[in-house]
Amino acid sequence: MSRAASWILPLYATIVAIWLIRHAVVSWIRRRTPTLDLRSPRWSAPEAPLVTALIPAKDEEATLDGCLESVAAQTYPNLEILVVDDRSTDRTPEIARGFASRDPRVRLITITDLPPGWTGKTHALDRATREARGSWLWYLDADTRHHPDALSLCLEYARREQAALVSLMPELRCETFWEKVVQPLQGIVLMRSFSPLAVNDDRSQAAFANGQFILIRRDAYEAAGGHAAVRDRFVEDIYLARNVKQAGFPIRVALGTAISSTRMYTSLPAIVRGWSRILYDALGRRPWPLVGKMLEPLVFSQSGDIALIAALGLLAVGQVSSFSLWLLGLSLLHQALKTSLLWRMYAWSAPRTAHYAVFYSLAGLISDWISLDAIRACFSGAVTWRGTRYVHPTSPEAPTR
Repeated sequence: MSRAASWILPLYATIVAIWLIRHAVVSWIRRRTPTLDLRSPRWSAPEAPLVTALIPAKDEEATLDGCLESVAAQTYPNLEILVVDDRSTDRTPEIARGFASRDPRVRLITITDLPPGWTGKTHALDRATREARGSWLWYLDADTRHHPDALSLCLEYARREQAALVSLMPELRCETFWEKVVQPLQGIVLMRSFSPLAVNDDRSQAAFANGQFILIRRDAYEAAGGHAAVRDRFVEDIYLARNVKQAGFPIRVALGTAISSTRMYTSLPAIVRGWSRILYDALGRRPWPLVGKMLEPLVFSQSGDIALIAALGLLAVGQVSSFSLWLLGLSLLHQALKTSLLWRMYAWSAPRTAHYAVFYSLAGLISDWISLDAIRACFSGAVTWRGTRYVHPTSPEAPTR
């Protein structure tokens, strides 16, 4: 065995062994992550406070109908529903008006402009909250669907935990190949930066919320400064949760795949644009955390692909040796440990498509593309989302005074 082989194999064996440790860590985290499902207790207090559901909608004609149907079907007895038409150019307002004509709990709010310094979603939610009457505010994305007991289950969980903010991680509904391959992985990338165990620990400063499903008490929302305090954010949910926790209110994040679902993006370009925007803002609009998100998989995940190709190449040219055989064995073990762990983690958010973890190597390349696009945004200071171009004041594109 050559001198190079004498250190390559032990180093690579260490990388493979780390995946065994990761399996144990994931099992430990999963057991301690709260889950809301149909076995969880429903709202049981004698009084039912008014809850306002707030749904921002910009060009959501393909999704709004299903979302409103699921929200209107909630078993919780005291609910009002506000839909915010944010400069839509499709049938979004007509769909909302149709629901409002049939259900007096539904109201439509129309927005025709976007003030400087705001993102579209934060402005829409700020405007809607000003008209909400509920003592609890239920923020939802228009591409979500909810079990009829979802609100009752979540409100009871908040009561039992004495939490002022509860956010669920819904099931990722994935229909196309690229959704099934990439979406669960990107969810993992994000959640590794915001551990639910730390977020749910009142002693920790870690904070996170998922804007697809946030239930927050009004007094906590107002104490945190509301959406006005996060007006320029693309992941206003995370920064709102941070402000709530810093104001001294407990927050909780739970898995809710059995009672809530979402279909975020429907094509590969939309996945790349959407997730690059999320990571750009969630990681502080700084490039170095994003570089780290690329380097870590390169060492611990993509090294397995490189090792397997190298071992097969050596054997193909007749280099049958203890080194090539050990490298092949370790690389196959690496692939098995990696794929089985990713299969388990995909199942957290997309249980019906967890077997697409076998395409993890391909998903990793798309993840690198997403990170590179987010890094580009860090340097340009400009993001285009849903037809609006947002330019940071320090961006080269920003107008000079």
